[in-house]
Amino acid sequence: MKRSRTWHMTVMSLALLGGTSAVGWAADLVVLESRGANLRPGQTIDSAKVLMLKQGQHVTLISPAGMTLKLDGPYDKAPDGDQARGAPVASTLQLLVTQRQARLGEVGTTRGAAPNSLPDPWLLDASRAGTVCLREGSPAVLWRPDPKQEAMLAVAPADHSWKTEAHWPAGSDRITIPAPAVIHGGATYLVSLNGAQSAMKVEGVPVNLANDSVRAAWLAGKDCEAQARALLRSGK
Repeated sequence: MKRSRTWHMTVMSLALLGGTSAVGWAADLVVLESRGANLRPGQTIDSAKVLMLKQGQHVTLISPAGMTLKLDGPYDKAPDGDQARGAPVASTLQLLVTQRQARLGEVGTTRGAAPNSLPDPWLLDASRAGTVCLREGSPAVLWRPDPKQEAMLAVAPADHSWKTEAHWPAGSDRITIPAPAVIHGGATYLVSLNGAQSAMKVEGVPVNLANDSVRAAWLAGKDCEAQARALLRSGK
């Protein structure tokens, strides 16, 4: 009886180990982008459940390991088996570099200039036009690469429905957008430093992202290159 019980426990242990391995692929995937499908950015889906996409529908998913998987319809299966086709964050960032260099080669444009290196991934570069990513529910903290001089800061939404101004003290490289102004994802703002104005497109970062690998993939997928690189460096 004792030998039989031991054998039974061994079989159960092997079954559990095998089950863990088999289920290892199944995980919550985060929707980064959705076109035509009934999915919203930031939503999580079970990778072990069938995902149906019709012709013309597209979805971009992020795995817990930070792999970005692009799927186009027609598609009718569980995406867990396709996770190996996903692109790592490094590949997404390299694509952004390639696209930036292509823009730099266009006649009469300087849009290909490389972004500044940020000391913290959640700072928003106020010195250049482009896309930035802001964590949902967090205040907007602007950053400038050269803090030696005092600056006059002005921020307004693209529709000019309000405007806020502040003195940016000399020696400080960051400043929090003062109340009652509220900066949020999904909008574009006009940021002026000493009269030099640039457009800042703000993308939201959902609070439900599981880890820094997913966050870095989200930042890279939203074209927030400098912030993604800062997050990979700091692990914040």
